[in-house]
Amino acid sequence: MDGLSRGRKSAIFFALVIMLPSAAQTRPTAHAWDEWRVVDKECRDVLPPQAKIRACLDLLGDRRLSAAYVAPINGEISSAFQSLRDYSNAIKYKKIEIERALAPVKQLPSSGEALPATFGAMSLRYTELGTLQALNRLANFNSQSDEARRGATDEQNNYNLALQYNPMNYRTYRYRAEIRSLFCDSASAAQDLEAAVRFAETAGDQTAARDYKRATLGACIPTWRRE
Repeated sequence: MDGLSRGRKSAIFFALVIMLPSAAQTRPTAHAWDEWRVVDKECRDVLPPQAKIRACLDLLGDRRLSAAYVAPINGEISSAFQSLRDYSNAIKYKKIEIERALAPVKQLPSSGEALPATFGAMSLRYTELGTLQALNRLANFNSQSDEARRGATDEQNNYNLALQYNPMNYRTYRYRAEIRSLFCDSASAAQDLEAAVRFAETAGDQTAARDYKRATLGACIPTWRRE
């Protein structure tokens, strides 16, 4: 038997689909708006998703565009694959987006006005990667399988990274609470859920805070229990 009931699994799956943020894109400010218009026209605004993927991949080969646009274009490709429920490729391109976005973040000074926004964008990207891994796990693996457990471990690691960049990211606390509960760490899961409520209230998101207060976390999966 699968560790999650079919109804519970479906509820989590659709909640993640609805709550998955749009691609984390901090528009480069040091380049002409003309370049962003090209990205919008030849990648972001293209439909349907299959055509968007082809268009964005073609745009990545356009050497006229600054390297600053590589990360957001990969984010758009990831988003398109996610809309097709091709989570493996969505994860692949989200990882590329993160890799390309990390380089300028590492070069930032220890202080400056751009720092909070940049770190917030990185937190969002890691949260998106974690939620994509959750969707892939729920869609493709029995919860008792080794693949599901490995995917959940990667998912939790990405939530940890997201919170390193933004310790007030309340949505990430909510997602991590779910994973910690599945790993049978009920105390840490409860702490994360409390943090999710607290930071949602601090941010003025009363709807999220109410939802988190009513949340029921997934039951422990014994085969996932950590040594």
